Amino acid sequence: MSNNPPIPPLEKGGEGGFEHRTHRMTHRVFCVFLFSLCSMLFALCFLSEVVDARVKGKCKDCHSMHYSYEGGEMTYGDIAGPFPALTEGGCLGCHGQTPYGTENIITIGKARVPQVLHNMENGDLAAGNFYYVADGYNPVYSKGHNLKGISLQEDPPMDVPPAFMRSVIIPGGLGPADWPGQQQLTCAGTWGCHGDRTIEDPCKAIYGAHHTDDSVIDGSTAGRSYRFLYGITGKEHRDWEYLATINNHNGYKGDMTHSSMDTISYLCGECHAKFHPHSNLGGIREVGQAYNSMWFRHPADIAFSAIHVNFAGSEYQGYVRYSLEAPVAYSRPTGGEEVVDMDSIVMCLSCHRAHASPYPDILRWDYNNMFVRNGLPGAGCLTCHTSKVQ
Repeated sequence: MSNNPPIPPLEKGGEGGFEHRTHRMTHRVFCVFLFSLCSMLFALCFLSEVVDARVKGKCKDCHSMHYSYEGGEMTYGDIAGPFPALTEGGCLGCHGQTPYGTENIITIGKARVPQVLHNMENGDLAAGNFYYVADGYNPVYSKGHNLKGISLQEDPPMDVPPAFMRSVIIPGGLGPADWPGQQQLTCAGTWGCHGDRTIEDPCKAIYGAHHTDDSVIDGSTAGRSYRFLYGITGKEHRDWEYLATINNHNGYKGDMTHSSMDTISYLCGECHAKFHPHSNLGGIREVGQAYNSMWFRHPADIAFSAIHVNFAGSEYQGYVRYSLEAPVAYSRPTGGEEVVDMDSIVMCLSCHRAHASPYPDILRWDYNNMFVRNGLPGAGCLTCHTSKVQ
């Protein structure tokens, strides 16, 4: 016979009772379940922001195997194909689907497609809107870049980018050795802004970028560069700055030392070289002649602390809150900056849009309506030059 003591009966209460142990076990299971659920929700929210950056959805939303469907053409917009990489509309067919339409972001399946050519009131995205220079829509060519497929080529001397310099250093190689007078701007490639500019063909220059995991923007490839601008870094606003706020906007990269090639102003300087002081681009003040008047560059990639005098006591010291009217760049942009200080950096896009705007010279505001002493605080030039308001 065993000498082990008999097992005591289960108790209904007490510290070691069955009900107490059951309660503790239930509590632990609930806590584990709640923690797991919260972790899953957090992961889903976080990953949705990361994964959303690249194209997703059905292949047929963007591509057609034979550029044909039930006897009809597969195309976006009114642009004739077929198109490279079996796309249904090329760059403008996807990103300028309805020039007369009122949508600035079009959803196709699971893909959200920003529109660079549209007629939505107050709907211009961060780079502006080619509508202002588009043939057939009462264009004014001085209001934007005259892109092939949207506008005719401008007359000399504006058929060549102002301040152009030959064979400047660009990410991956050298810029064009010359700019032929009849060579029009393209979306991507050697004669454009997006993709690898050492590759002339626009489609090849941007090839694969839309399918690249760009959760990290480091400029290593076109797909991992800010807005597919090869070599450029920054923080991308999820809605291309539609309904942006002062603490949720594009994060532009700047460099007050002019020692890096990944700033947004360096990208502009690849074509408008003499406007930028980087030694790779010329690094000089004089920019030549246009319309018989000498141009001198406004400082670009320069901190407020380096302009004339220190920020404190200067005419700029009143600009302390980030403004979408005249945004500034940062050495480590996050897209959530609210404060402007002595280390904030003036850039090309502080004054200009990238594509086109309602105003001449692709400015963010009407330069003809900028007045000192009687001007509106925080408007246009007076956003930075605060002491000239009164």
